[in-house]
This record gives sequence, structure tokens and C-alpha cells, in this order.
Amino acid sequence: MKYKLIGNNDFCFSPLKTILKNRGIEDIEGFLSLSEDAVNHYSNLINIDEAAECLIKHLRKQARIFIQVDSDVDGVTSSSIIINYIKRVFPEANVEWRMHEGKQHGIILETIPEGVDLVLIPDAGSNQFEEHLVLRQNGIDVIVIDHHDCDEESKNAIVVNNQLSPKYKNKALTGAGVAYKLCQALDDKLGKNEAKRFIDLVSVGNIADSADSREPETRYYMNQGLKKVRNPLIKELFIKQAYSTKGKKNIQNTQFYINPLINAAIRIGSQDEKEQLMRSLLESNEEIYYKKRGKDERELVSIHWDTARILGNIKQRQKKLVDSAVSEIEKRIEEKGLLKNKILIVYVEGILNKNLTGLVANQLAGEYKRPVLLARELEDGTLGGSGRGYDKGAVKNFKQLLEETGKFEFVEGHAEAFGFSITPENLIQANEILNHKLKDIVINQNEYEVDFEIVADNLTERFIKLINSYQDYWGYKVEEPLLAITDIEINKEDISHIGKKTKNTVKFKVGGIEYMKFKSDEEFYESLVNRGGRLVLTVIGKAKVNEYKGKETPQIEIEEMEVVKVKKKALVF
Repeated sequence: MKYKLIGNNDFCFSPLKTILKNRGIEDIEGFLSLSEDAVNHYSNLINIDEAAECLIKHLRKQARIFIQVDSDVDGVTSSSIIINYIKRVFPEANVEWRMHEGKQHGIILETIPEGVDLVLIPDAGSNQFEEHLVLRQNGIDVIVIDHHDCDEESKNAIVVNNQLSPKYKNKALTGAGVAYKLCQALDDKLGKNEAKRFIDLVSVGNIADSADSREPETRYYMNQGLKKVRNPLIKELFIKQAYSTKGKKNIQNTQFYINPLINAAIRIGSQDEKEQLMRSLLESNEEIYYKKRGKDERELVSIHWDTARILGNIKQRQKKLVDSAVSEIEKRIEEKGLLKNKILIVYVEGILNKNLTGLVANQLAGEYKRPVLLARELEDGTLGGSGRGYDKGAVKNFKQLLEETGKFEFVEGHAEAFGFSITPENLIQANEILNHKLKDIVINQNEYEVDFEIVADNLTERFIKLINSYQDYWGYKVEEPLLAITDIEINKEDISHIGKKTKNTVKFKVGGIEYMKFKSDEEFYESLVNRGGRLVLTVIGKAKVNEYKGKETPQIEIEEMEVVKVKKKALVF
């Protein structure tokens, strides 16, 4: 087990300052006291006035408007913000929307209903130049509300994209944020004040799309939205997940316990399930029949309660699919010796559901601590799939690195999360180029970056509680700190193996602090306690506080542990 200290190890005087500096935050006070001053005015977005005026024109004429809902959480929240806003201000508006059948992005011409006057594409579409041209030639206006990288502005669509807007400094704002800006522009032009009703969806979308939570405006919206949750489905999801979140609505809990439920439905839900998800986000008043297990009669429940229930079930289905696929992929990685390459490239045809490709790529990047490409065969004979970077590694812009090889048909999306296409022959060449280019980079998949290294005798209950009290600050790029606790001495009899149905947690207590390692089977436990009578341990873990019946117990949630030394058992007298 290896780890490295990434800061000045100040755990006595300014631990929060140490953590935030380790995350690249220099203006600590500004970060801790964000206000509306962090907000960039919507007028800094190129084309936003034109987009708002075009939309208003069509709404006032009661023209047919078609909205393509993009297939991720940022996509469904972006579309929900705009549609909910339109429903508030123009209740009789003629708006149709469509969910993709798979994990697709952007507009598909064949799916646009006949007689449409305006096509609106939230959270996608900036690069769909050919589709824009076809629609324009057919007399259909196109508005794109997006945040993805794009080299140039379309000549045949009104594109509002913060990446194409030099005056808009926040490049970390996602599709939901740009959709919110459109609604603010509509507010001003219509003399309304409705946009702020949907700030909770702005928060959820930005958190789901891994927007940089160090960016002031993005963080401000994340926090404000979670303070004002009013969307009925988001409310129900927080109720459903109350045990896991401990009733706290913050960025990290939304990231870990709310968004994965929505994401699972988008990835593997049936079309009916996905459409029910969308209707719930659109604040439907429907009631749905539901029959409880063991009951004969059905009862009417709100669509929001039922949707939250369904999302939980889908998440469990997804977990089984992912666990099975990851196991097969790990075998393939070992059998093919794929870790000898600097970039982990795996052919996953026949192993992995294509709608789970990005999710699994992200998981593998974290597991193997390197960028990942998961590829499968496409209809045209090329290979395509998902790429995910490893942001703690040496490669800082994975998308750009691949583009620089000159071998890919396309690489589209974000710097560390994107789709790609490449011929099989070029993939072999690209792998050789990347191995040569990265030959001096050492990839150590077993090294942890820790914020504090503390001898066990110096670790206090107060410190654990203090670190735990900072939990509302954690988010993407402001990750929860890891601690290295050294020189932990414990008799083997004082190490327990516990669990409700099966023993799967190792637990021991030293100096008033509980140490817990979850997902620890019998083999792990036996290998630990059979080392000797008294063990000296080093532990990598996170500071937590367990609350039960009003009692708070400071804990270290162990990521990994190592027996450093074995001593003779200490006498009790």
C-alpha cells in the first residue's frame, strides 16, 4: 500500500484551509462565502437574445415546438427547466418532447414529427451542422442550448453555448445552467420572474455532469438549488434516500445518492419508465395504480412517489448488470495483458450493455488509475464507445491527447468524458503512439493521495468531528479528504468481524475512535488476525461520524489498510 502526502499536513491549526489549498483553491474566503456576485449575466452568452426572441415568437403564434431530451441527467434537467418554464408562462403552448431510446445525444432527423416549426435541442447539438442545414432547408428554426466543446458556430442554427462565448467566463456551467440562463433572458423580455423556480434542477444537472464545484458561479447554483428543492420528483428522491443522506441535502449526497437513480433509468430503463421519469420531472399531477407486495388490491399513488420507487428498482437492476460486466472486463484486462499500455483500451463487444459504457469506463478509470477507452463495433465497421480520463493522473486533457494522434474519426464531448469513433487499424496505431508519448509517465494504481498523515496517538475525536462537519463543501474537484493513520496498535482479539446477515465488516476501536472496513469477507478477516498477536497498522480512510439514538461516534471509514509490523501481545497488567 502506497500513499503520498499532497499538502503541508496542517491538521492542528487550519485543516480546512489545507484541504482547499490541496484542491487548487487560492481564494479560501471567497470560496467559503459565495454570494450572487459570483453569477455571470446571461447577456454574456452569444446569441441568447436571438434565441429568446425566436422562442417567444413561436410561443406567441402557438407554433409546434419539438424538444429533444438528451440522454443523461443534465439533459433531462435542461429540458425540464425549459419545458416547465414554458408551461408556467404559456400554459397553452404546443410543445412536444421525446426521450432517446438508447444512450444517444443530439437530434435524430427521422424522429422529428411532421409539421414542426421549431426544434429546440438542450444539452447537445452544437456540432450537428448537417442536421441544422437540413432543418433550415425545410423551413424549421433550430435553437441549441448547450455547453459541450465546439470548434465553430453553426450557420444554420441559433447556438447558445458558453464554450463559444468569450465574455462568459464560466466554462464549467453545464446544459442545465445554460437552460436556466435562457429562462432568465425570457423573464426579462416577458416581464416575468419565473426562472428562479427551477434552480433546484440547475443544481442537480450541474452536479450530475461533474461540473467543477470550485467554479464560483457553478458552486453558487449547486448550493442555492439544494436549499430550495421544490421539484416534486427531486423531493421524493431525497425522502427515499434519507437513510443514506442522513437527511442532508448537499452536493456530495446528490452526487452519490440522487443522480445515480435518475441516471440508471436513462441508461437501462424501458421507454415507458424513461417517459414516466420525464413526466414526473415536468411536475405532472398524475396518479398511478400501485399494488404493494402481499396485497390484493391496487391503490392510487402520486406519479412522483411511484417514479422514485421505480428508479430505486432500476438502480438495483443496473448494479447487477455493471457488476457482472466489470468482472468480465477485469478478466479480459488480465488475460490480454492490457495494463502494459498507458491508456487502458478494452474491446467490450458482447460483454457490456452499450448504454452502460460511459458509466463502466468511469469506474475502471478510478480502479486502474489511468484513462480508459471502451470500444465496440459500430454498424459502419469502425469502433466506437466511451472515453473517460483519470483527473488525478498525469494526463490532464484526455480528449485533446487522442485528437493529437490524428487517428480518430471523431472525439466529441468533454475533456475527460466523451464518445469516439476510430477504425480498428487506427486504434492499434493510436495505442502505439500513446504508449510512446506517455513512456515516461509512471502509472501506480495503488498510490493514494492523502491530505493528512497522523500518528494514531495524535488522532483525536474532535479532529474527526471537525473534518466531518465540512461535508457540505465536498463535490467534484473538491473531494472529501483522505487520511493516513499510522502506528495503530491493536490486539487481534479486539478486531471484530460483523454484519447483519453475513459478516462483511471489519471493526476495531483505538483511542475512542472506531475503524470500519466495509466489504471485508472472511478471507480478508482471517488473513488480518492470523498475522500475529498484536498488530501495528497503517490505515487510509475518511473521517466520519456515526449518529445513532442521539449518540455521535467518530469513525475512520477504511479504504485500505496494511499490517506494518507484528508485536508480541500486550499484557493486560
